[in-house]
Amino acid sequence: MREIEIKLKVKNLEELEKKLTERGCVFSEPVTQHDILFASDNNLDKAEGHIAIRIRQEKNAYRLTLKQQRTNEMDNIECETNVENPEAMQKILEILGWKKEKIEIKKIRKKGKLGEYEICLDRVDELGDFLELEKMTDDDTDPEKVREELFKALEPFGLSRQDEETKGYDTQIHKLHNKNDR
Repeated sequence: MREIEIKLKVKNLEELEKKLTERGCVFSEPVTQHDILFASDNNLDKAEGHIAIRIRQEKNAYRLTLKQQRTNEMDNIECETNVENPEAMQKILEILGWKKEKIEIKKIRKKGKLGEYEICLDRVDELGDFLELEKMTDDDTDPEKVREELFKALEPFGLSRQDEETKGYDTQIHKLHNKNDR
């Protein structure tokens, strides 16, 4: 499946959640997620075809996710599976040449549905508050049409393209930690 999403920086997460709830959006209880990322090389320049792998811990459950970038960081082919033994999975990835990155993402997330779309409200350590809206599509879907759909769905809540963040949390944290790199 292809995951096409938009990510928006949010000034007041609680106010936005209230507006969404008033429009019928029901959110999960907040969950803490801890993502450990793996890289096959040291190149963080993300282009079409770039593959990212992560192990995500949520409570006592673990999921392995592989994302292969299509047109940008918010447009990926995505495959996920549950992991019973995260230490063994990490060892498997290392044997295959994937190294654990120094970047880890810690966030508190609430998930919900906005019509046919999945919506996430995230409070990300070091970065702040965000909204993600995503649609799972067929692999050959036009990503720009889906992006337009997603932005249109958020217009009633006062959000627009001006609030968009086009980089993933991992890229943002890397840039934050390496702001003197050129």
